[in-house]
Amino acid sequence: MTFHRRFLASLVCCASLVLGGCSLPHVVGLGSYYAITDTTSGRVYYSDNLSRERRGVVEFRDSRSGAWVSIPAATVRQLTQAEFRAGPVEEAAGQPTSAQ
Repeated sequence: MTFHRRFLASLVCCASLVLGGCSLPHVVGLGSYYAITDTTSGRVYYSDNLSRERRGVVEFRDSRSGAWVSIPAATVRQLTQAEFRAGPVEEAAGQPTSAQ
């Protein structure tokens, strides 16, 4: 009987993660994080959900807006969790401003 209760409890937990849009690796801190740069516009997106289509398009969920984005020409850089959480602040700090 105890096994069945544990199984049911784990099933409920996993179902809530799946339905909530989270994945277990990100919950325990083992997920991958990305900075995706649109080579056409130069805009940088941050995401922890990325897929590359066979036709060369990079598709992901933008962490700022929550919208799904498809970019035909992009460069992808894997980030640490700290870099991902810092987001554009760290990215902008390394680039010179136009006033310099």
